[in-house]
Amino acid sequence: MTGVQCITVTGLSDWDCFRGRGVHSCIVPGIKILLDRNFNPLSTMNEFTVRPAHRKRRAGKSWKNTQNAYADDCYQYKSFLEALDLDECDVVLDDIKEFGACFTDGVSVKTRRKFQPATAYRRFGTALRYHRFRIFKGLPSSVSLAELLSNGGFREGSLHSDPNSPYGELPNDTDAADKIHPFLDGNWKPVFDRLGPEVGDSSRHGRRDRLASETSLITGMRIDEICSITVQQIRNLARHVDPARPSKLISLWITKTKGLKPGFVFLPSFLVKQLLDYIDGERQAAIDRACAVRDDYEPTPILFVNDVKSSYAAAGNSLSPDTLSRAFSDACISIGFSHEVDCFVLDEAGVPLISPSGRNIVEKKLVADHTFHDLRHTFAMLTYIDSARSGGKEPWKAVSTRLRHSSILTNLRSYLRWLDRAEQEISNALMRTYRMIDDIGGSN
Repeated sequence: MTGVQCITVTGLSDWDCFRGRGVHSCIVPGIKILLDRNFNPLSTMNEFTVRPAHRKRRAGKSWKNTQNAYADDCYQYKSFLEALDLDECDVVLDDIKEFGACFTDGVSVKTRRKFQPATAYRRFGTALRYHRFRIFKGLPSSVSLAELLSNGGFREGSLHSDPNSPYGELPNDTDAADKIHPFLDGNWKPVFDRLGPEVGDSSRHGRRDRLASETSLITGMRIDEICSITVQQIRNLARHVDPARPSKLISLWITKTKGLKPGFVFLPSFLVKQLLDYIDGERQAAIDRACAVRDDYEPTPILFVNDVKSSYAAAGNSLSPDTLSRAFSDACISIGFSHEVDCFVLDEAGVPLISPSGRNIVEKKLVADHTFHDLRHTFAMLTYIDSARSGGKEPWKAVSTRLRHSSILTNLRSYLRWLDRAEQEISNALMRTYRMIDDIGGSN
């Protein structure tokens, strides 16, 4: 078992990740740091992961997810080196390639399935960059800088592999267009029906998950963005609600976005009305229960909260993206929007079990055909087709604007390639979906 530790700093840390001078200004809550078996900081690795995050944080940019991912990658790499009893200064390029191969052929303990090619690229790339970092710091190295330079890896959202680069032996990733699975012909509706009742249906309770999903479908918001909306943001829109014009678009400025890139999203009047009803009804009931069962409860400003059926400890807390994502996937599986995949059976140490015949033991597992993020994909396709049919000369720019992408290339290399495959059939199906979205507002 590895002696490497990867911990998340939740408060002021007594560990100095650099030169033993006490608490370092770069170490803030949310950062992950690496320690050896004696809980001594792995100084060089920590500096490699923390310094770029510190620069991004000072510039007001998103840093946490990237830093945490780098720290996790370094944890895996350091554990690999320990298993080989190999010092960092003695690593050669073949050792780094062998590390990448672990994720080409390995199994994820979390999913019990083969690692995705993107995981192998990211972790292999982190190891390459780490050794370049060591060289630039003047530390001894058995691998040369020329060997570490590469034209492979991620470029503008796509994976490239130069045969002459260290990435050349890694498998190609799935085409970006193959990762897009929008809902067609309104087949999101049975999922929504499983998540909660329609407006006005008093026979069932709990509209939160359905309302959050409808918000993503209609606005294109990501799941973490939806889970960051505050009550005050919605109350500020109340004066713009027009019952006579349910489709009137009301702009909402959001700042807690991917990459901290703020922008406007547009909610129809009927959706704002439904969110206001949720605040005064279902949400308030959840807050009242939390106040009744928890003496230390402090109401959250976040819009969507754990409902009245949640546990004592979770009552009234902010709804997490993971909880909403699981609810959505479970709804898909429950109505048959699923498929079977083979999952490896692992022992307590996370090692795949082998049958007497020498083959891996696998078991079938149901996996949802759609994820919550597919609602954003659906919104993107609807926006593109609507703009194209309205005579827009550059409909992909409308998509990029509404999705708040920093680069139009994101659309060109994924959404448009997907559309090119069966545009007419898809166009008709998505327009029928648009008409069904209008029905959501018509039930007010």
